[in-house]
Amino acid sequence: MRASTRHEAPSDGDGIFESFSDMVLCTVIVLITLVVVLALNVVEQLNVYIEPNHFSGGATRPWIYLQAQQADYSKTTAANLSFERAVYGDQPFVMVNLFSPNSANTKTSVEDGLVSAEEGQSFHGQYDLTAFNFLQLAAGIEPGTFPVNGNPTALLLPKFSHKDILLETGVPNGYTAKSDSDLALKTMALAWPVYNQQLFPRRAAKDYLHARTKIFVEVLDSTEDTHRIMIGHTVFTLPQDIENGRLGWLAGFSSGLTEVVYLGEAWSDPAARTNKRIEFFEQNGFEEAAAAYRAFSFPEALNSQQQTMVRKLASIGPNLTQAQLENYVRSAEAQQNISRAIINGGDAGSSLPPLLAHKDAWKAYTESCIQAELGTTPPAWLMSEFLVPLGFDQAVVRGLRDS
Repeated sequence: MRASTRHEAPSDGDGIFESFSDMVLCTVIVLITLVVVLALNVVEQLNVYIEPNHFSGGATRPWIYLQAQQADYSKTTAANLSFERAVYGDQPFVMVNLFSPNSANTKTSVEDGLVSAEEGQSFHGQYDLTAFNFLQLAAGIEPGTFPVNGNPTALLLPKFSHKDILLETGVPNGYTAKSDSDLALKTMALAWPVYNQQLFPRRAAKDYLHARTKIFVEVLDSTEDTHRIMIGHTVFTLPQDIENGRLGWLAGFSSGLTEVVYLGEAWSDPAARTNKRIEFFEQNGFEEAAAAYRAFSFPEALNSQQQTMVRKLASIGPNLTQAQLENYVRSAEAQQNISRAIINGGDAGSSLPPLLAHKDAWKAYTESCIQAELGTTPPAWLMSEFLVPLGFDQAVVRGLRDS
């Protein structure tokens, strides 16, 4: 009897269980439908969130691997340094070396006037610059900042190398320059004043979540086999400068917190002494910036002191053209003034490249170019020859991050 009762009683419970199963099944079906609809909607809206002209890669804070040193060319004897001895002598001369992460960590030694690396290591990715040339390049890089205790600190972290730089080869006991981290930091601060503030290499990720290092890139007139880009006022040739390591230092920047920003195609008209940047400055009320950039890009005649130096150098290197000698003398004069300002802590003043001297005008120019390039597609070779080899092949998702 109990058995029959126990057999009949569950019939009501089975009904309840079947109803509950149906309810769960219906709920699952509804959820799946919602997920599919949401997924389709997100795919449809991707063009709103992805900015096709901004690129990024990696996951950590960006690093710049560099060092700086003061050279005394009066201590050299090599024939290939005769220009430097004539122009600089024992005057202040600051040089900067940029490294790829691999090259910065390469162990080197100097023996019999030659530099060598340990077996299996490579120099590939070193780029040597005068301080003045470094500042021209640095104008095209925005290191990014975030606040710490109410003060800005740099997002882009410096990694100082400590290599002895051999300035002359083929000479027994050739002259070497010693690295100086304080000098490197002073040089960086001349380009990016935020480096006058304390650096905080270790912070919680949330502190700098919205900070970004930006590298502004413009495309120049190119041929089928050769493509040129400009960062700041420094021109690179692709794919050659990837293959020879001249752009290797940018590999240290590869990070989810770095953006390579495409500014479109630049143009220049030497006959009219103008270019895309000058035209923008003039049309938007930056007259001083326009005048400075015109004098920088299309310099006037040499002064008497510069002419004297050109004649002196012509007797040393008669194989150079007059235009090459004039450009060398102008750059050397700016390099001397910049080096003196870095070493003595003085004001670089008019010796600064115009994009650093007139940052407000340059910032307005980059913002205008970014707006003008919205909805356009950069040339395909920029991705394959520049962005991909350096690790900047990830599109930046903007809308979701900002919200």
